[in-house]
Amino acid sequence: MTDSTLFNTDEIVQLLELKPSGEDNFIGQSHFMGVPHVFGGQVLGQALHAANMTVPQTDRRPHSLHALFILPGDLRLPIEYEVERVRDGGSFSTRRVVAKQDGKRIFVMSTSFQSPEEGLSHQKPPPAMSDPETLPSSVVAWKEHGGAAWPFRPVPMDFRAEHDGDLLSGPQGSTHRHVWVRTPTRLPDDAYVHESLFAYISDYGLLWTALQPHRISVGDPRMQIASLDHTIWFHRPFRMDEWLLFAIETPNASGGRGLCMAHVYNREGVLVATVAQEGLIRVRDFPAEARAA
Repeated sequence: MTDSTLFNTDEIVQLLELKPSGEDNFIGQSHFMGVPHVFGGQVLGQALHAANMTVPQTDRRPHSLHALFILPGDLRLPIEYEVERVRDGGSFSTRRVVAKQDGKRIFVMSTSFQSPEEGLSHQKPPPAMSDPETLPSSVVAWKEHGGAAWPFRPVPMDFRAEHDGDLLSGPQGSTHRHVWVRTPTRLPDDAYVHESLFAYISDYGLLWTALQPHRISVGDPRMQIASLDHTIWFHRPFRMDEWLLFAIETPNASGGRGLCMAHVYNREGVLVATVAQEGLIRVRDFPAEARAA
């Protein structure tokens, strides 16, 4: 049995819940993850939860969100989420969420919700998939190796990589990586919980894939890495307590930025979501030989 002390799933689920603070306004708290600023995935998950709370049609689920990270969040301050009800139509609801600290905007997000609807259906075929139950847990490996370089611990999910390495060190020289994720315990049958936790976890390691082609490790002291924007399209229902495969690729890096995308499949090979993120991958004092690699 996997050591339960490696995971903080219940803590994160509670963290993503917000306290009402007036009409369509909410307050969220932060938690320390070993880094000096608020984790971007936390703001994504909390903002989605805030938007969810203002959609009166309970059958409407989010199908897309588009977010911009403006300023680093301060761990010492609460985060104020202001939701604008842009539109409630016959099938769709649109919301805009602004996150503030100390009167300054640190994050903005637009998201759209849709009532269930039948229609045409196709998907990108899944890649060849390993059985996640046969793969070693990256979280367990971090503990066994001391985990000195890993600041995000404990974590809410189990990560199992389909390559030589783990979430921290993907296949060097490659533009792809495949990582399975799942919570170690059962979650409530509440779509809000699964959607918000998906948004939270979608910021874990996605951008690091852009370092692989250049054979640069996550802990390289020359690197300045930060999320700039983030998009999620929700295609089909899913559960975070069942295995999901993040098939990640990095199609481009230029101008000090890297673009990464993930097609997310369940164990049956059904495409449940697509994620795209561009982030800062600034390298200081970059040696000429590494530039040519």
